[in-house]
Amino acid sequence: MITEIIQMNERKWGYLSVPGDSDAETSSLNSMMSMYSETGDYGNANVSGELLLNISYSYKTGALNVLVKECRNLATGDERKQRTDAYVKAYLLPDKSRQSKRKTSIKTNTINPVFNENLRYVISHSQLETRTLQLSVWHHDRFGHNSFLGEVELTFDSWEFDTNMEEWYSLQPKLDSSMDSTQYKGELTVVLKYIPAEKNLMLPLDQVQVKKGFLKGKKTSIKLPKGGMVELLVKEAKNLTAVKSGSTSDPFVKGYLLPDYSKSTKHKTAVVRRTVNPQWNHTFTYCGLQAGDLNNVCLELTVWDKEALASNVFMGGVRLNGGTGQSYGNEVDWMDSYGEEQRLWQRMIDNPEVPQECTLLLRSSMCKHNT
Repeated sequence: MITEIIQMNERKWGYLSVPGDSDAETSSLNSMMSMYSETGDYGNANVSGELLLNISYSYKTGALNVLVKECRNLATGDERKQRTDAYVKAYLLPDKSRQSKRKTSIKTNTINPVFNENLRYVISHSQLETRTLQLSVWHHDRFGHNSFLGEVELTFDSWEFDTNMEEWYSLQPKLDSSMDSTQYKGELTVVLKYIPAEKNLMLPLDQVQVKKGFLKGKKTSIKLPKGGMVELLVKEAKNLTAVKSGSTSDPFVKGYLLPDYSKSTKHKTAVVRRTVNPQWNHTFTYCGLQAGDLNNVCLELTVWDKEALASNVFMGGVRLNGGTGQSYGNEVDWMDSYGEEQRLWQRMIDNPEVPQECTLLLRSSMCKHNT
């Protein structure tokens, strides 16, 4: 099927130049055909050779720098022509979207290509600990039938970035990566803050009651709530699943403060139309929380696609809590935060009044609540 499409369009694309040592990302032909490399030829080339990398992390700029130095002793990409036109492609798994993809330029007719190119990812160190860097080497075919030459996968949960060293990595056949099997649903950026009770009493009344949907009753009956207050700013999401035709969605975020899974703690953002990268900048406020409550409650956020004539479509979610598995002495399945979810919640507790911003990977499913 792919071959037929390419043959039908050979004449149309014939005027496009084939990149040599120029950046492959800037090549019109390579951009148009990049979809085929994702399902390229994994079987024709015998995997061999090594990849030289220098990986560092800048705490100052919050960036992962992957310096792709060179390869040596690669397999032949095109047996008929006896040549290899190699480039390196990277993803920061589990994100396999275009935003996560990085590529080097193409080095023509060599099994020992020298790149010396930096592939950069802006990401917090705590987020990086949950990711896997996948680097694959490919032979570039001018008609898009690229051939897989091997890959390397590196995890960062225990990576020592203080040792800035170059290292050779042996290329491996296509891996059955556990990260590949994880369904990536996108990312949600939030800002979380806890205001203790004694500080909450100092807030103007209109500042407390301005958050619609939590405080119930008529305005004249509203009293300053007892206890502290959790404020959550839902900033944005990136790389959400496209639910509708045209590769788009109409996403919104819904929040509950468990164990109260009722309308009294329900918040919703506005619906942002026709995008998979929505920006909301909407604040949820939860009042009446003592410091001891923070170890027993869970802030659950789910992202949904708005459907006019059908049920809304679940797009992913997160849970923010202590991850203890218990709430007020009862075992519950929704106190299950881990990794960055749990760390964000703990930072909020440890640093009252200080906003804590974080980008969280959306879960592909949410466990059923205990009733």
